[in-house]
Amino acid sequence: MNPALSEVSIRLQSLGFRKRVGMVFTREVAEGVLGWLGLNRASRHLPAGAVEVNPVVGIRHQGIERLVAELRGEKFHAYQPPTVSTPLGYLMPGSHYRAWILDAVDPAGSVGGLIASIAKYGLPFMESGSTLTEICRFLDQDLGFEHQLVYRRPAAWLLAGESARSLGMLDTAESDLGDRDDAAAVELRSFIAAFRDRFEVNPPD
Repeated sequence: MNPALSEVSIRLQSLGFRKRVGMVFTREVAEGVLGWLGLNRASRHLPAGAVEVNPVVGIRHQGIERLVAELRGEKFHAYQPPTVSTPLGYLMPGSHYRAWILDAVDPAGSVGGLIASIAKYGLPFMESGSTLTEICRFLDQDLGFEHQLVYRRPAAWLLAGESARSLGMLDTAESDLGDRDDAAAVELRSFIAAFRDRFEVNPPD
């Protein structure tokens, strides 16, 4: 591993993160809720040994993810994907894309700014999503990728006790599909049907 990335991993573990496969890290923020951090990396056009890092900060609600996995007929994964996520730069003043250049020549010196930013802006975001109510709010703010959020919004609101709102989201998602018959559309329709059957929220004939 690049020496700078090794230094990042060591520093993150000192902040309470657990290293997962690749450059993914998690940190428990509440029972059944994980803070999630993924370090996207690029080295093209950089000096030898240097790497550009774009941190993505997320929150994973295990109850939501377990329900989504069941309804999609998938095996539950312990930490992938995050339920909501955003690039770290958008949590910082100015709210814009940020990347950090890490230098293998001076790994300890080059990672300081990245670790400090994760601690100052990433950790509070993770901790702010420790409740289902806050996760629902973040989902409604579109924090993440729409092709993933469309599954998680109705699941989250159902778990929050808002079945009517959840059903409305299913109806909207189904309507938005229109006549699409691609693989993604077929998969979403299958999820919607499984959701309605499971919770007896089928629309009237």
